[in-house]
Amino acid sequence: MGNSTRRADDTEGTPSRAADTDRIQLAQLLGDAVAHGQLPMSEYEARLAKAYAAQTYDELDGLRADLPGSSVCPHRGGDCKPAPSTLLLAIMSSFERRGRWNVPKRLTTFSLWGGGVIDLRYADFTSPDVEINAYSIMGGQTILLPPEVNVDIHGYGVMGGFDQQVEGVGTPGAPTVKVRGFSLWGGVGIRRKNRKPRG
Repeated sequence: MGNSTRRADDTEGTPSRAADTDRIQLAQLLGDAVAHGQLPMSEYEARLAKAYAAQTYDELDGLRADLPGSSVCPHRGGDCKPAPSTLLLAIMSSFERRGRWNVPKRLTTFSLWGGGVIDLRYADFTSPDVEINAYSIMGGQTILLPPEVNVDIHGYGVMGGFDQQVEGVGTPGAPTVKVRGFSLWGGVGIRRKNRKPRG
């Protein structure tokens, strides 16, 4: 989106500040580009880190100027893509969320004699703060995080395990994933994992 669509209250010559939703929308556009092979994974991750750190619209515009679809990028400050179901169940079964999907602001997962995987590496965040409430009873779950997100964990394991920390630090401005919950005779694993290069 070009400079001609600046907000009406912008003052001439003063860069206007971008909102969290603007950074998230650009992250979604970058995700579209890498999914269609229009952006290599290494450049995607570099631009993503810059997008989350961007403070003004000018910085965001520079990161998307050469991307397909940038001329029809969502309106600044507008809504992000809708999120899927906020409840994932695995009762003597399993659940998976992998690949490209929209992460809701709040997500509850429950496994009983079952298991699940939540992979956030290629997902679109629809909020700067995401809360995952994970509960495992005689079952297990794994939450995979991309390198740039920030993490806040408060969970408990009773005769089971609930990871309390992950390696690495997030990128300032990137979404924060808050993981809450407990495990009983089960486990909740949380770890960072790099994205795989395409092809």
